[in-house]
Amino acid sequence: MAELILDKKRFLKGLIISLVIGIIVILTITSVTINQNTWVSLSYINKKYLFFAFILMVFAAVMDTLRIKMTVEAVNEKITFTEALKVYYISNFAGGITPFFSGTLPAQIYLFNKGIKNKMNLGKATMVATIMPLIKTLVFSIFTPVIFFSFKKTITDYTVLSAILINGAILISLFFLFLFILAVKYPKKMIGIIFKIQHLPCILRFSKKETISHFFDRVILEIKEFHKSFSLLKENWFKLFLSTLYTIIFWGTFFLIAPLLLKGFNLNFNLSHVLVMQIVFYFILPFMPTPGGSGTAEMGFASLFSFFVPLHLLGLFVGAWRVIAFYFNLCIGAIVLLVEIKRLKKKKQRRREEVLDIK
Repeated sequence: MAELILDKKRFLKGLIISLVIGIIVILTITSVTINQNTWVSLSYINKKYLFFAFILMVFAAVMDTLRIKMTVEAVNEKITFTEALKVYYISNFAGGITPFFSGTLPAQIYLFNKGIKNKMNLGKATMVATIMPLIKTLVFSIFTPVIFFSFKKTITDYTVLSAILINGAILISLFFLFLFILAVKYPKKMIGIIFKIQHLPCILRFSKKETISHFFDRVILEIKEFHKSFSLLKENWFKLFLSTLYTIIFWGTFFLIAPLLLKGFNLNFNLSHVLVMQIVFYFILPFMPTPGGSGTAEMGFASLFSFFVPLHLLGLFVGAWRVIAFYFNLCIGAIVLLVEIKRLKKKKQRRREEVLDIK
């Protein structure tokens, strides 16, 4: 992750790839769906709702920043709101330019460990970066079936599809929760499992024995540190509760963006349909292999919302949603990361000058 943060060309390349794929897919969907009715409908768009959608996205960013701050404080560490905001935008950007959003977690660990004033040790940094998506998983796992079964009678056209997708997503989420509980409650058992995996023939064929051994030793060390850090969370349960509350507010706010856009396009819709479709979508999104889900996200959202968005507005709706919910944050993240690179380079330059002065 250090290489990504310091390598301007590398992250700009990732940004361009993510943007190009997304723009091509949005333009393709729009060109296929556009007709005379599209131009007539444009004159009826209520821009006020589009503006509110942007405001909601900013509010959601503030909620997620507070979530980061509370989780850090739950392990007896300090982070300012500005630093937490930096972590939010840079880690979102790192996830948005990497397949399966794989850059998010390493970026957060790096920033907690080296990118803030009160630097955390690697174990605590890993703990904080890991507990946040787990809280999200817990929130989704609890609220998804509640929302789905509460509105089951109103979801007539795609109940079976939604049920299959949601149940599959919940099973995956519960599997990750199981691994988390195992690492926290029974670290020795977890280490035993990892030790067995390390010596599987298929793993040994994958890379050099020394490389594999070094990797698994590092994983075992992290589990031990992770276990130690978790005791702090139990002591600061209230801050962990606040972190969970901010997570709920964040996703509740985020899921209102699509309904606001539908209002802006003067479309009638069932709120329960929109909620369930988004829950299904955001459960699946992290498993999309393109950088930040670009391309596949647009296609997936278009497929899910084609049930109640008219064909002639589908491309415009998907484009507006993706710009507000993803590309807006991606571009801000790129700017924040550029500023961070400049700061790091100045810091390195000052250190060099100090060393030269001493000599």
